[in-house]
Amino acid sequence: MRIEAEDSFWLEKAVYCNAERNYYETLNRRKTSLPVPAPLKAPGPASIISAPNISAPAKKAKKKNKTMSERETPKQLLYMNPLTMEASFFLETLNSVNQKSNPPQLDPHLAKLLELIVVGIENYMDRNPTYVLPQEKAAPGEGVVFVQPKELQTIKRTFNCSVCSNRIVGTTIAKAVSHLSEQHPNPNPNNQPVQSVQPPQATKQNKQDKKQALVKARQQMTVQLPKKAKAMIVGEITNVFKDKYPIADKLKVIPEYDVIEQDLCKLLAPGFPKQPLRVYKFGSRITGIGSRSSDLDVFVDIGNTFHTFEHRASNATITKLRSMRKYFFGSDDWRIINVIEQARVPIIKTCHLPTGIECDICLNSLGFCNTNLLKYIFESQPITQYMCIYVKNWLERCKLTEQISTYSITLMVIYFLQLQGLLPSIAILQVEEIANQGVLVGPWVVNFAQKSLNELGLKQINVTVPVVKGYLSTFFAFYAKFDYEHFLVCPYFGHSNAEIQKLEKTLPNRYSAYVSENADCSLQLRKPMVVQDPIQLNHNVTKAVTKYGLQTFVDYCQQTAELLKEPTTNWRERSA
Repeated sequence: MRIEAEDSFWLEKAVYCNAERNYYETLNRRKTSLPVPAPLKAPGPASIISAPNISAPAKKAKKKNKTMSERETPKQLLYMNPLTMEASFFLETLNSVNQKSNPPQLDPHLAKLLELIVVGIENYMDRNPTYVLPQEKAAPGEGVVFVQPKELQTIKRTFNCSVCSNRIVGTTIAKAVSHLSEQHPNPNPNNQPVQSVQPPQATKQNKQDKKQALVKARQQMTVQLPKKAKAMIVGEITNVFKDKYPIADKLKVIPEYDVIEQDLCKLLAPGFPKQPLRVYKFGSRITGIGSRSSDLDVFVDIGNTFHTFEHRASNATITKLRSMRKYFFGSDDWRIINVIEQARVPIIKTCHLPTGIECDICLNSLGFCNTNLLKYIFESQPITQYMCIYVKNWLERCKLTEQISTYSITLMVIYFLQLQGLLPSIAILQVEEIANQGVLVGPWVVNFAQKSLNELGLKQINVTVPVVKGYLSTFFAFYAKFDYEHFLVCPYFGHSNAEIQKLEKTLPNRYSAYVSENADCSLQLRKPMVVQDPIQLNHNVTKAVTKYGLQTFVDYCQQTAELLKEPTTNWRERSA
């Protein structure tokens, strides 16, 4: 989009609006014509009217354009291009107002917006832009679709008012403005400094009181379970496992994974010819709680980096990830979905087209180590796998997966069963490995003794529908009453009453030694919800959970526990 002089604009522009062209032609005629003479009285029979002088004086041609308020109102409503007309009107009016002895003050918010607009236009013009053409006139594959002026009349906007509990106040700006002026008048529209009647301490206290009242009201408000979650809970629990368990168990080992591994090595090996390359599969598909829509998580070890730990990805890791990305772009077997570099563990989200399986590719080995631990637990105590499949689907139906991941809820199930005496703590499993110089990824011990439950003095439970349902009801009741403010979910120690304040003093030396050298990498304990990773001891896997998200989770757990205690009947009969 190029802005040119008014006199030559319409001669060189390829595509234009008739209304705007008419305006400029009218403007040029005004510049080169005399003012309209005063009306003459009706002439007598012998009167002769002489023709006016057609040529305009030079001084009139150089006369400055009038401002918006002084311009003549056009006889016909014209569609105006804001870049060429309204912006010019605004600048001329601002210039005119500024010349007054007492110019009015410009609204600070408007001034900030104008600054952003000017900077944006300057950045745009620095790129030497060309004309923006409609698709009909542009070259194939180029151009944009313009909204015609008459079609703008059909576009409506809905204005809501947050003060009135999001009540719709109208579909036009005029209605919204009238609502604000009548119901919520602004006593200080220009943001002029007003001397506060109350002292600063009283104002600050009032803000704190309002915030506390809002938090208290939100805590007292109970969020109702979504209908899909409620339907799953009150329905036959056997239907959940009848559909989900066979698929999850089958997805642990399928031939498609071997094809993905071979294609991945074939794709990336030419890019790193002097470095050994190996692929490790992990995630919910491998542990046995995944679904057909689940991603396959893949760790690509390039250059023997399995034992390297990075709390945050280094520049070298990001560079390596970017080098991998270009090979996916150039392949016919892979389609890039997204590249997330800002995450704690950067990943390339891609789809393997021959198998149709989406993959999350990373350069961090701890996910593979966590998967080995979960596989051992699921095989040792099968009820853990059944419960995790159920709560994973419950989490999805409750739409809580944005804050609580599948791995997080799995650790919560493991901790719950540890307190029931059905699973060992991870610390006990790693005692012998630490003494025998266990496998390390950075400071973290990632291997463990894969002992049977009999060797650990624990009993394996026979999985039946009543047993699973009873443990699920107790699980949801437990986390509905859990004291998240003072205690954490700690599968590493696996005992009750793990206090947040005393935890760091009881953790092994490898944690304190690492934190002393990396002060910013300690376990984030000042969060509404703390669930500690049992291998990477400085990782709170629920650090993204907000206070409101935690309250919603607690409400859902409470309602789910009550529904699971009731006898299962048909959902429609229950509603009736």
